[in-house]
Amino acid sequence: MSVPLSQEDARALKSLLSWWGDLGVEAPPVERAARPAAPASPPPASAPQAPTASASAARAAGFAASDAGEDGRALAAKAGTLEELRDALDGFEGCALRATASNLVFSRGNPAADVMIVGEAPGREEDEQGKPFVGRSGKLLDRMLAAIGLDESNAYITNIVNWRPPGNRKPTDAEIEACRPFVERHIALVDPKVLVLAGGISAQALLRAKTGIMSLRGRWTEYRVKDAEGNEVKSIPALPIFHPAFLLRRPQEKAKAWRDMLSLQEKLESAREDAS
Repeated sequence: MSVPLSQEDARALKSLLSWWGDLGVEAPPVERAARPAAPASPPPASAPQAPTASASAARAAGFAASDAGEDGRALAAKAGTLEELRDALDGFEGCALRATASNLVFSRGNPAADVMIVGEAPGREEDEQGKPFVGRSGKLLDRMLAAIGLDESNAYITNIVNWRPPGNRKPTDAEIEACRPFVERHIALVDPKVLVLAGGISAQALLRAKTGIMSLRGRWTEYRVKDAEGNEVKSIPALPIFHPAFLLRRPQEKAKAWRDMLSLQEKLESAREDAS
């Protein structure tokens, strides 16, 4: 049997839970001081269940009508512009995360920029606003980019997964695979000079790597770009870095992150010189 909290204790606990929420930890709502319970009205006997809820439950249970990976690849391949790619994602039902998310989170920044940053998955603020990296970790990312002269006018930001996993948990392998064709097409359409992979999930998924971010970060490698038919057409220099959320938890790693930013700045300058 739960014990109701006083109003003062409830306010203190709510503040603590809000702080936890910023770190990606969710908890049940705070129970307030006891109040007289209003009698519950029974639902109409003939109230039908929404078919969308049933369909979402079937997808979550793995009973999709067709192969989500195949559907995703076909939809992504048809997209010839970023607007078409966003529309394809909007109509894609092969990832169960869309059933629990508030918004599709596609991108922010300048798609004509030289640098494209790919993170992991949206959090609470991103889900609310429909934009990637707008919460605490996003503000840190903005400060990191600003330190080397980058902002929304000359950088482009997206994620591996386009819908928020419940409770800010890590996306599953199945969720990543469902969204992979879209992020791969996203990179091909933007065609940046330099690619930054923020976090282990992003780096491992796009580089097909088995090692963790502690080994991958700060080491330049090549990302292989494929066309709509799946043929390799070019490579892009790619730099795995720590995810800003990790740096919020481990500020002692910021010195390494700064070295990575300086390496990114040098690579961008070199790429621009080569293009001129």
